[in-house]
Amino acid sequence: MKLSPRLSAVIVVVAWLSPASVLDGQTKVGIHGGLAAARFSDLDAIADLSAGVDEGSRTGVRVGVSAAVSVSEGFGIRFEGNYVQAGGRYALADIATNERFDVGIDLDYFRVAAMARAAFPLENRRAAVYLLAGPFVGFRTGCSGALAAEGVSVSVPCDESEIDLPTTDVGVSGGIGIEVGVSSDMGVALEALYDVGLQDLEDGMQNRVFSFVAGLVFSL
Repeated sequence: MKLSPRLSAVIVVVAWLSPASVLDGQTKVGIHGGLAAARFSDLDAIADLSAGVDEGSRTGVRVGVSAAVSVSEGFGIRFEGNYVQAGGRYALADIATNERFDVGIDLDYFRVAAMARAAFPLENRRAAVYLLAGPFVGFRTGCSGALAAEGVSVSVPCDESEIDLPTTDVGVSGGIGIEVGVSSDMGVALEALYDVGLQDLEDGMQNRVFSFVAGLVFSL
């Protein structure tokens, strides 16, 4: 049966206004990816050995998959597996000569996390703002260090240098996101996340990573 243009338009409008809720209690799986800005939390020990320290950050990526299980209306648990590029940059000056050295350490991790998810519906329940918080464990998949001074730069893998850092990381992650349903079984999500590493890497240094990611969410 061929529908008239007017009837087709009515069906489209009704479908959009119908409660294809992002809080429907279903199990959801997702894929996501975006940018990560990483730094180290505490450079005091390094500062004590130099004439000064300027802190910088490493720009990397964060990609992964997730599965969210509903516990009650608007609340659930989300399990994640992520590839996260962490590490940091800093510049220091030699106490004796005041010569400047630029140091970079790149740390890549595969992380697994379990986070509580509390969602708050917006108009028509087609969108929701949600909060995330929970622990993670990271397993290092890559490590390298770089040193630059007087226009000369050298980069080496950690296992070929004197860089001796833990191969795992533990911490907590939290953030805020928004999910918009585009059909009855698919949505688009945007998230801002902040990871706080609790594992001392060296002399009190810990990982800090801020990420902004986008992804697709599918209801099962």
